[in-house]
Amino acid sequence: MSRHSLLLALTLTWATAFLLPLPAQELTDKQRNLAGRFSQLEQILLRLAETSGSSNPRQTALLKKALLESRDKLLAHRFETLVNTIERRQFSEAVTGQTAIEQDLLLLLQLLESVDREESREREKEAVQEFLRDLEEILHNERVLRHETQQQETQNLPALEQTQRDIRMQAQALQERIAEHEGTAPQRESEPNDNDDNGSDSSETQDGQQEEGQQPEEPQQEGQHQEGQQQEGQQQQEEQEERQQQQQQQSPTQQAMQRALDQMREAEQQLQQAQRESAVEAQEEAIAELQRLKEELERILRQIREEELMQTLEKLEARFQRMIQQEQGIRAQTERLMNEIAGERAPEERQIKIRADRLSMEQQGVIDDAEAALVILREDGTAQAMAESLLQARFDMTDVKKRLEQTQIDTITLHITDAVIEALQEMLDAVRAAIEEARERQDDADNGENREQGQGAEGQMQEEPLIHLLAELRMIRSMQRRVNDRTLRYDDEIKRALENPDTDLTPFRQAVEELARQQNRIARILHEIRVGRIE
Repeated sequence: MSRHSLLLALTLTWATAFLLPLPAQELTDKQRNLAGRFSQLEQILLRLAETSGSSNPRQTALLKKALLESRDKLLAHRFETLVNTIERRQFSEAVTGQTAIEQDLLLLLQLLESVDREESREREKEAVQEFLRDLEEILHNERVLRHETQQQETQNLPALEQTQRDIRMQAQALQERIAEHEGTAPQRESEPNDNDDNGSDSSETQDGQQEEGQQPEEPQQEGQHQEGQQQEGQQQQEEQEERQQQQQQQSPTQQAMQRALDQMREAEQQLQQAQRESAVEAQEEAIAELQRLKEELERILRQIREEELMQTLEKLEARFQRMIQQEQGIRAQTERLMNEIAGERAPEERQIKIRADRLSMEQQGVIDDAEAALVILREDGTAQAMAESLLQARFDMTDVKKRLEQTQIDTITLHITDAVIEALQEMLDAVRAAIEEARERQDDADNGENREQGQGAEGQMQEEPLIHLLAELRMIRSMQRRVNDRTLRYDDEIKRALENPDTDLTPFRQAVEELARQQNRIARILHEIRVGRIE
């Protein structure tokens, strides 16, 4: 419903850019109608986010992101502004505004469409994780059975045969679930044919009948026997070719599972015939195939994680790049205003206040972007140092905003803004390096090259972190340097403030408390990294 409304808004926005020959009033009405439809769209997104909160938290988060993007870009306000622009017959300016809104609406549409992609990927991830859990149990049971087969006496082999059959049925059920998930049909095992056991009886009956009846000529018997053998051999060859063709159509996961099932059936037959050593060999082959299946499922999980990482990194790259550009613009305008104030023809105090307030509002936009980036980092949960660095940068952004509101247009404000730009640039560089590494891993995977993956204490797969350790440590070092610089600056400011007994020290006290919290968080992150490395 929301996607349809947004597509309609896009179409109408594009259309109004080419309706200049129409009367101004008609253009105004169309633009006003479009503004109303977009307002309805925002209400729909809000209702969807509220109603799907508990049932679908991921969709709720994405819908809230879409709403945040819409409000960050002031889309509803810009739609209304276009109405006034067309009423004033400023058509060229209206077309420019409509083109800019169209680009923002396309980005918003991509974000809304990503709901379905992320949900599909999340379902795939959950299914593969469930397959892995069940496979671990089967693998464990098969290993225990192999050990018991090696240790048990011959008279206990029938019980082991039944256990092997139970494990095979468990594995076959998993194979069917994997095939259903992949949208293919599993290859059925050929069950023992009861007629095979009666074959000798049938021949004996025929022989008996032949003994009682007329005996056929000897050459005719040999010809029929040879023809029967040829037909049987041809049938076996056709069945083998059909089986190979089915295996080629199967996915690597199903192929590995089918080979494991074949070896389990072989182990059953060897146990039935009291061939313990041969049964152990078949069980070891089954374990090897199950291990290959596990590695293939883990590879699929890594691929899903890589896709998630790449999407997250691309979002962060775009966000940080925009924040840097905005912050550099604020810095340049602040420095220009500072130079004008210090010059011979300084602006009036009212003009200074208006320009400083405008810069403060722009700074608030950067703070909102930082909040959105923090949401992305917290959802991932692996880039703690980057999240803390962004928190510190947001604190500095807030400091710049307050100073601009108070028209403190000085070198200290510029110095804080420079620290923000430096922190954002460092984060952007780390994200771009992570994107490059992710692309290299993808190229290696496409070329069939396997890299060793980190394993936990019990062989469990470890998730690839969003930002690698070295980049995290660099950010921690930069955070510590900024904390040190800020400590020295606060020391100078407090000393100057103490020279005036009437100075309110509350803002300094709050700033120092925040600085202490930042220092504690840096220490906590370092401790967690150290503990993680030891483990």
